[in-house]
Amino acid sequence: MVLDVKDGSVLASANYPSFDQNLYATQYSEYSADPGMPLFNRALQGLYTPGSTYKPSVAVAALDTGVINRFSTVYCNGVYNYFQDYHPKCTRHGHSGNIDVITAIKWSCNIFFYDVGRRVTSDVYDAYAYKLGLGQRTGVEVSEALGRLTTKNDSNYTASLEVQAAIGQGNTVITPVQLATYAGTIANRGTRYRTHFVKSILDTNTGKVLQETQPEVMDVIEDRGDTFDLVQQGMMGVAQTIPALASYPYTIACKTGSPQRSESYYAGSTRKHYTNATMIAYGPVEDPRIAIGIVVEYGGAGARTGQLVADIFDAYFAMQNGTLTVDEPETADPAVGDPTTEAVDGDAAADETDTAGETAPAPEPAAAPAA
Repeated sequence: MVLDVKDGSVLASANYPSFDQNLYATQYSEYSADPGMPLFNRALQGLYTPGSTYKPSVAVAALDTGVINRFSTVYCNGVYNYFQDYHPKCTRHGHSGNIDVITAIKWSCNIFFYDVGRRVTSDVYDAYAYKLGLGQRTGVEVSEALGRLTTKNDSNYTASLEVQAAIGQGNTVITPVQLATYAGTIANRGTRYRTHFVKSILDTNTGKVLQETQPEVMDVIEDRGDTFDLVQQGMMGVAQTIPALASYPYTIACKTGSPQRSESYYAGSTRKHYTNATMIAYGPVEDPRIAIGIVVEYGGAGARTGQLVADIFDAYFAMQNGTLTVDEPETADPAVGDPTTEAVDGDAAADETDTAGETAPAPEPAAAPAA
């Protein structure tokens, strides 16, 4: 999903696998029986665990409520030992020792967000996540799934579930359109606009504009200091760990996620979980124009979506200056292999796998039909 940061309008909404609308009527039975579910609108109705893309919302809550500040640190040694019977882990990729909020976002430190999330509590960080656009309707004019956040009212609630939720796991599931809305709200420093498809309503006979959609503010988080500056610095740091974004002509802020799916596989004798790749991004940072929400099922590390983010920005700027061209459809070459597999096999930039450790209960399935 790609949104205009200035007003919340949808610039692009894409799903894969897709289908040929010209053949919808004649091939409906084939499409509906396809296990890839091409008729399912994942962008609006797919429910996915957000993984580490959720961490900036916890940082906003902690900074805005004064639980932490720019100089607060949490010591990361790779294992969170607050609980006697539960010891979730962190890979410490790119970091170790005393970690502040900017570093924690940049390197996606699980230990930092376990501890800060526990101290903030899910009641508070969920309240901020709702205001930022997660777990609630975005306002689009067509059917969308609501999703949900992890709360103390959940039947399986435990204190350990609460720290899982702080890194975007637990029972939390959201939609790609919510991810894009959330990214846009951070870009707007706490102002959330209603997300919408309709630009205007025209008279079909004369072409006259009968009604034009105006920007509508749905919620506001009053920035009481440097909250959004610090979160943005951390997200700019994430982009610097991804080659396609670090070298981009404009400054981009982003946050990756690699949430576990419930399905697993074995690498030798080691059992591992498949992961989705998630991403939120906005830019240019100096004057944000677009916000992006991405989920790639079975995509592996979220950083693998970096080139896709760069391509979206390329298309946006080409559209603005009139140089955008439309590629001719290509016939798939059977020798090339499945595109999903190709994406998974790519090199991953620095990204923390969003796992609470072997003692954590299995997460919700990564995709589900709309409620």
